Amino acid sequence: MRVQREMHRPVMQHTLRAVADRDDNDDKKEACMDDALKKGWNKNVVTGTMTLLMIATACISIFLSVMIAHNQAIVKETKHLRDMTQDVLMRMNSTRAQFTEIVQVFSAVAEKDACLPPHIKRMQTFSINGLFLQGVAHIRGNRIACSSISEVFDGMALGEPLRTEADGTRVWANIQIADWPNQRLVMLERAGWAAIFIPSHALQALGSAEISVGVFGIQSHQLYTARGDINPLWIKRYNGEQALTFIDKTRHMLVYIAPNALHLSAVVAAIPLKDINDDMVAFIQILIPLSLIVGLLLGGVVVYMQRTRYSTKSAILRGLAKHEFYLEYQPIMHLQSRTCIGAEALIRWKTADNTFISPDIFIPAAEVAGVICQITQRVFELVSRDMQQAFNTHPSFYVGINISSHDIRSGALLTLIQRLITSTGAQGQQILIEVTERGFLDDDDALSTIKQIRDYGVRVAIDDFGTGYSSLAYLTKFQLDYLKIDKTFVDSVGTDAVTSHVAFHIIEMAKTLSLNMVAEGVETTHQADILQARGVHYVQGWLFSKSLKPKAFYRYLENHASLSATGEDPAPPA
Repeated sequence: MRVQREMHRPVMQHTLRAVADRDDNDDKKEACMDDALKKGWNKNVVTGTMTLLMIATACISIFLSVMIAHNQAIVKETKHLRDMTQDVLMRMNSTRAQFTEIVQVFSAVAEKDACLPPHIKRMQTFSINGLFLQGVAHIRGNRIACSSISEVFDGMALGEPLRTEADGTRVWANIQIADWPNQRLVMLERAGWAAIFIPSHALQALGSAEISVGVFGIQSHQLYTARGDINPLWIKRYNGEQALTFIDKTRHMLVYIAPNALHLSAVVAAIPLKDINDDMVAFIQILIPLSLIVGLLLGGVVVYMQRTRYSTKSAILRGLAKHEFYLEYQPIMHLQSRTCIGAEALIRWKTADNTFISPDIFIPAAEVAGVICQITQRVFELVSRDMQQAFNTHPSFYVGINISSHDIRSGALLTLIQRLITSTGAQGQQILIEVTERGFLDDDDALSTIKQIRDYGVRVAIDDFGTGYSSLAYLTKFQLDYLKIDKTFVDSVGTDAVTSHVAFHIIEMAKTLSLNMVAEGVETTHQADILQARGVHYVQGWLFSKSLKPKAFYRYLENHASLSATGEDPAPPA
């Protein structure tokens, strides 16, 4: 179940130990266990153990920081090599496109007319206007009959081609011209018409000179052109199936190889490891201080959780038994019509002495303690009690219910959904099950459960997408209806933050997959306008309303439900 957060609201945070200690009778067994632990460990041993734990955590954090820094440096430089390789491949694709155009234009020319002056002039026009194009020629057999540069190419014997491709294209490589001793040419020919290129032109003006880059044939392992030192063993290692990244420990180089679209040629790029080491030092300077802080905090958290794990479960179960949990509902708005088309059910906990315990505390604790499914059951019971009137009065209104990965594995979720539909008379589409990314980790369980949920007509959303275990595979593999954009990304919309464009990428991804979107945590009109312009139809956040208790929510719904009241749904079909 997702931890719901409400911004700008002062929250009194009390530990679950403080809640559990109020009832000595119910905690008799827990107290006995604590006493036994105190007798078994004296103060010095406990202090020493905790100190060692903190030191071990800090050391592990430093080690992990070094590993992460190394990986990040590799990722950064691999991206650099990949970008350069893609630039070369794009230039190669451009030459292919020019060759295809030449064949299409000249193939209509009769053989007897191929070398007449008008066609020679036309070849020269292509040669002048073509990017990376050195010349155009007409081939008879294996000899150049005429060309755009007659004094250089006409009458040249080419010999046998290096290869013949599936579409009949013949390829000659490493052609030497006496007038151009420092150049090696490549010629592509089909249907008697050829384009002549200088491969080295594809490597000009390419970023850092420290990066070696070359173009080679995948089948022949022949290097066509190169800038810098290219190890032949790198070329022989490549099988042409997909991009390959590896480290040459002998030469201390990071190597990246990628094929062209036809998988006939490939580009290899390599950078010295010293550049990676420089990046690694920069990452370490940032990561080690942070990791020490995080490590020490985690060590403290582990110690704290070890001391409170027994009280956590009992405190939550006691809160459930005493009906201390309740729901608030945050309106989900249709941006264009400014109407309320749904609500997200948010679980809250206020103890008998009016202590408010934040969901940030009790939901993770419930997951650790193994009682999150009991909280989910209470959520369904409360929705059934609170929202029956809304379901019946507003046919297009829906309620979003958050579930956890434990709920998917428990096998009880489908029963809870069926019971909610039966008890309230709700239609399946009036219920939206919101699953966090972590809920998709057990693929088989999640795939089966989500399919059965949707068989009830209930819709499914992926919640907090991009904040944890994100994978595009989740969006394509699972049958989903909605994608909820996390407040983390919404906050950066319209700013200069590093993550400002992440929300837009998520939006475009969702649009491509025909997923409805709900943006969470919208707080300003500026954010709402940008999101609406980008194609987001639904939002929730403090710009429209904070989360409300049932009575207050019903008042809000009646004031903002003109479309829902008539049964018209401003949403596109899910």
